[in-house]
Amino acid sequence: MENTADFKVYDQQIWEDISIYLYGRADYAMDLAILNGSSVTDDIMPGKTIKIFTDKELNRLVLYSLQSNNSIPATAVDVSQMVVEPEGIGYWIIKKNFIVK
Repeated sequence: MENTADFKVYDQQIWEDISIYLYGRADYAMDLAILNGSSVTDDIMPGKTIKIFTDKELNRLVLYSLQSNNSIPATAVDVSQMVVEPEGIGYWIIKKNFIVK
């Protein structure tokens, strides 16, 4: 069995973000989700403590870049904050967002 530890999830992180943040590569996202009894497409609650692997191969160049810039990948989309503008011919304005050529 692989070695594991605990990790607290940051706001708006998905499994790929966590994998990149911890290992410098996204290809462990599925393994992390499975380890935690989740699907890679499931949302993860901010502040939730999950299990992570401590013995995976690292991409040190990516990790160094993230750490030197104090970057924490967090790419989840919050649908409640999305602004959806009306679409379609009934809403388009000629020469503004409906260009006739």
